[in-house]
Amino acid sequence: MRTDYVHEQQERYRTQLAHLSDSIDHASTSERVKLTKQQKKIQEQALEIQKYEEKVHHLADRNISIDLDDGVKHNYALFADVLAKIK
Repeated sequence: MRTDYVHEQQERYRTQLAHLSDSIDHASTSERVKLTKQQKKIQEQALEIQKYEEKVHHLADRNISIDLDDGVKHNYALFADVLAKIK
């Protein structure tokens, strides 16, 4: 998950931010405001995924083994930091 999704998404954000930065430099005033808002949103998303990647990295380094016989709730709790809450 970390290499197939998180790292690829981080690279997409870096690419989008670089493109937006270039576009902002050459944009008119009204366009610049719009692009700056978009840039801020992507920066927030990039920060969020960076924090998520750190959590996933920590879990990956721990090499946690799961036993399917323990059940979903038990195994889910092992990865609670990176998974949605069970309802």
